[in-house]
Amino acid sequence: MYRPTIKSRIWLVITAIIFYFLFYWVENSIETIQTDDYDRKVQAAELMLSALDALQAYRLPGTNSELGNIESDRLSFIILGDKYSPITTDEGRMTDKLTVLNPNFAAVIVDYYNELNLNPGDTVAVMLSGSMPGANIAALAAIKILDLHPIIITSVGASWWGANNPDFTWLDMERVLSEGDILPFRSTAATAGGSDDQGGLRLSSLGRQLIIEAVNRNEAVYISQGTLMANIKGRIRTYEHLTPISHYKAIINVGGGIAAIGHAENRQLIPAGVSLKLPEKNYPNHGVIHYFTDENVPLVHISDISIIASKYNLPEGQLELPEIGIGSVYHERRYNLKNAWIALVIMVVLMAAAKYFDKKHYQWREEKQDPDAIL
Repeated sequence: MYRPTIKSRIWLVITAIIFYFLFYWVENSIETIQTDDYDRKVQAAELMLSALDALQAYRLPGTNSELGNIESDRLSFIILGDKYSPITTDEGRMTDKLTVLNPNFAAVIVDYYNELNLNPGDTVAVMLSGSMPGANIAALAAIKILDLHPIIITSVGASWWGANNPDFTWLDMERVLSEGDILPFRSTAATAGGSDDQGGLRLSSLGRQLIIEAVNRNEAVYISQGTLMANIKGRIRTYEHLTPISHYKAIINVGGGIAAIGHAENRQLIPAGVSLKLPEKNYPNHGVIHYFTDENVPLVHISDISIIASKYNLPEGQLELPEIGIGSVYHERRYNLKNAWIALVIMVVLMAAAKYFDKKHYQWREEKQDPDAIL
């Protein structure tokens, strides 16, 4: 008995074999390609590495970047501080501090900035933290490569293992990098940081004095208004004095400083990465970030480091500096679309051909059919 072609076992077997080989061919045509803005991502990472080398050379003259693990150990010793110091304001994770020393973290920040389509010369508000010097460097390296204009306010106090050496705070690192024309940016103003942006309960009177001295020797304006809300408003006034809030093209925040986010609980509510607008949540208090996003200024929130590292497959807590240009921030795997289209066309042609020959066969049978035989 005749079977329509599409129902023919032989045809189904042949088609299945052909489709299998087409599937195998397409699956094995996956190619690794460079991500968008690859060159500037590499430049940002190389600039960050140069900044790390400059800080090392400043603190330990005569060292270089070719000493393997010994170099990395020295680097973490120079950039990071101790668990406790007179200017330590909060607890912190060592793993996060080490993760952001990876120069490839600067390439991640370039990726974030590109999501906002920032253009050369755009003014961006930047809030840096003594708690995360590596992330500060990454943020500024990306700013320089993209030729942006930053207005910077820094929290000088630091969490465990941050830049909490009173003689070498983040402001001092910033000065070294600026004078060396590596990252030519300086903080306009600074605060003590901590739970009330004025040092919090952990900071002694000695610690506050050391922070004030660091601010003065680095010629920044010290913001200390008496309360957290007053300090938040003081930061806003500093930004507004230089440029209207709505004219900033982005607000870039490093870390989870209370003045930036408004309340400790907001750390769970404000997502890391790029946000065109903040999620609608019941925020216990509003910080600087909220004032900017209320004016439709997009946010780049460099926090929750483990989440960022996981997304971009960056090693966490690794002392040895990884090779620049390696990883998902630089390359991605994609199907070869040309091969996929060829396979699709072949599959459609095979199915169309089967339908065509079935139709022709039925027409032939109808023409040859004896009407009496039907009766």
